[in-house]
Amino acid sequence: IRPSLKPDENLLLAVSPLTVSWRRTHPEILMNGRVIEPWRTTFSQRAGIGFKIKDQLENLLGGKLESKEARKWGWSLTIADEEGRVFHNYSGSGNPPEELLWTGQNEQGEWVRAGRSYSAVYTFTSPDGSPRTTVGKLLLFKGIVHQEDTGLHVSLDSSVLFGTSKNAAVIQAPAGSDLLRAAADLIKRKYSGIPISVRMFANTKELGDAQAKAIQGVLLRELMVSTRHIGVDATRAPFSDQRAEIVLLNR
Repeated sequence: IRPSLKPDENLLLAVSPLTVSWRRTHPEILMNGRVIEPWRTTFSQRAGIGFKIKDQLENLLGGKLESKEARKWGWSLTIADEEGRVFHNYSGSGNPPEELLWTGQNEQGEWVRAGRSYSAVYTFTSPDGSPRTTVGKLLLFKGIVHQEDTGLHVSLDSSVLFGTSKNAAVIQAPAGSDLLRAAADLIKRKYSGIPISVRMFANTKELGDAQAKAIQGVLLRELMVSTRHIGVDATRAPFSDQRAEIVLLNR
């Protein structure tokens, strides 16, 4: 037999697929860095921020209130910003609600911002006119999603992305990487294919450009889109207003 016609003995020694267990025909674990990871829960699925008004009154009084008694209590909820200024206010003359859902926007059209802290102050007026006040948990969000005329804004805390001083030019691991990955997963699940603008508010325009490009690089890799799909822009801003805005241009 000519050498060119001889069979490959290595192939003859191979195990027939018919005799191989199916468990050996694929890897035990499939790994892909771009797969959506549902356990990343930075962004709430609820359409608002919930406040348990009646629970706060009952905690203040140290016991449950019957509906007839609750109707005699006036109430107000004041959301104050870091400087102590009133950001938004709700009030009622009686029967404090079980839960009040707030969109995160005040009457002036301003939205709460990622990375800024807000206080919830509850004031109740007893049947005899005496005020009682209590303060709820601090409101602080690493990421916020809201719709504006300019598009859907995914607002991210710069101190998480770029360190407490907000001055790094690269995404900080693990917290910053996890936050940006959660934002990318949100886009994959609900807003795939929509053009994006990364708008950075930073200490200097130059730093903002570098930070915006760092975010752009991660999104390009995670979303597998072309560079023209994700624009970047940067603006100088005071420390308290420094943040990242990933804007999905759906309008």
